[in-house]
Amino acid sequence: MSKDIKKTYEIEVILVAVLAICTLFSLTINKWFTAGLLTISAIVVSLLVKRNKTLKTAKKKILTIMVVFGILYLALFYMLGLYTGFYNQRVTFGLKTIINYIIPITMIIVSTEVIRSKLIINEKPKSLVLITAITTLADISIYLDIYGFMNLESFLGLLGFVTFSAIANNMLFTYISRRYGKKPIIAYKLITMLYMYIIPIMPDVYIFFRTFVRMLYPLLIYGYLERYYNDEKTKKRPKELKEQTASLVIGTVVTALVIALVSCKFLYGVLVIGSESMSGSIEKGDIVVFKSTKDNIKVDDVIVFKKDDIRVVHRVSKIRNVNNEFRYYTKGDANITPDEKYVTDNELMGKVLFRIRYIGQPTLWLRELFNKEG
Repeated sequence: MSKDIKKTYEIEVILVAVLAICTLFSLTINKWFTAGLLTISAIVVSLLVKRNKTLKTAKKKILTIMVVFGILYLALFYMLGLYTGFYNQRVTFGLKTIINYIIPITMIIVSTEVIRSKLIINEKPKSLVLITAITTLADISIYLDIYGFMNLESFLGLLGFVTFSAIANNMLFTYISRRYGKKPIIAYKLITMLYMYIIPIMPDVYIFFRTFVRMLYPLLIYGYLERYYNDEKTKKRPKELKEQTASLVIGTVVTALVIALVSCKFLYGVLVIGSESMSGSIEKGDIVVFKSTKDNIKVDDVIVFKKDDIRVVHRVSKIRNVNNEFRYYTKGDANITPDEKYVTDNELMGKVLFRIRYIGQPTLWLRELFNKEG
């Protein structure tokens, strides 16, 4: 191992540790602190690490392409907003927003890409993992005032929409930085991260769909660049890059399936059982897979329905047809008395197909943890 490579490994480990500490203490650290820390780190890294040349020369063209992809990314969400609706931003554009958000976020983005461009000496797995960790933690710091450890919903947003998406994006950005330099990435990140502080309205798109798009989009960009801008010098890609691509594809497909199930907005859905009302047949901490159907519901079927915005999984004890309206009377297997109110077709979400034992326990532990903290 050369001295330069060993030096970069040491710098990478230190940066991962420092940024991880900043993330853990995010409630007391603001964006200016992180921006200052990364700016100083970028200067130090620039002084310690030799200039790292990029492999390709089509930098201006790639810069334009990344700007276009950034604009298309926003256009996609705002087009979805025409169907899902919009809501007003929690911050309005002005001097205060420029000082508290736009300037420090710009510093974080630029510093992160300077650090990335300097540390990519090789494409060995160890270095790529460390660089991805550094840049992912830096991206997370931008969203910590929106998603964080405040409650379970906020934490799950931090985990899925921010962290998993940041990992997928930073795998693409490392590939671009090595070949085309840092400017295309900076331009793309400025467009896709600062718009929420400039445009006064946001599309009200379900967070699981936003997560899916954020994870799939870098794969589309990568495919486009490989197809149209891959010259002979980079035709023979390292084995590690192929493995990364395969991992990203598999991860995206798995994430899409999970999102489709958890969102409960498609033909099939999943729910974590959070009570003991069905104990004996379905236990607390199990998950159930259900089909979104209102046909062929019979007595003894276990159904999913919504009452007062709470999803309930109980067994049908009897069915009545009153004035062409089906009424489903339900009861939890472990409950002594039936449910007080019957279920209508409008409240019925579907019929349980099967359960998977214990797999929902981590979700319950997290929920209980955040409830205790609250």
